Amino acid sequence: MIFLTVGTAMFDPLVKVMDKLVRDGIIKETVVAQIGRGQYEPRNMRFFRFIKSLNRAYEAADIIVSTGGAGTTIECVTKGKRLVVVENTTLMEGHQAQLIGELARRDHLIWCRDPDSLEDCIKEARSKTFVPFVSDKPRAHGLILNIIGDSD
Repeated sequence: MIFLTVGTAMFDPLVKVMDKLVRDGIIKETVVAQIGRGQYEPRNMRFFRFIKSLNRAYEAADIIVSTGGAGTTIECVTKGKRLVVVENTTLMEGHQAQLIGELARRDHLIWCRDPDSLEDCIKEARSKTFVPFVSDKPRAHGLILNIIGDSD
């Protein structure tokens, strides 16, 4: 199964492209989409707007297609999911690019820079070996302790 999520925003161009790929038989497997506040309602795949937790969808999915929201992105790469991120450049002047770019550079996800290249990005995700994401060790507490002079 492929799970598409746009989070709390809307990203109709991405939902439309995925719906067309299913309609045209390019994607043959089941696709479930979380479409948020989008105006476009898919005709060729199951969808819902919001749900309390996406964990069941994440676990059931072979591939997750997402916008570049930090929460979803980090959650999926931490779980080791095959993740294709399509940056929503209409949000806050491209603030997602730095996170997506770094995680793509480290081979934790596929960065799909344009919804029209989604088909190729999904194909790449199917065959790619992703590097497991391991969070950096927390450093803030040590820095704070150094500043206040605690020697423990």
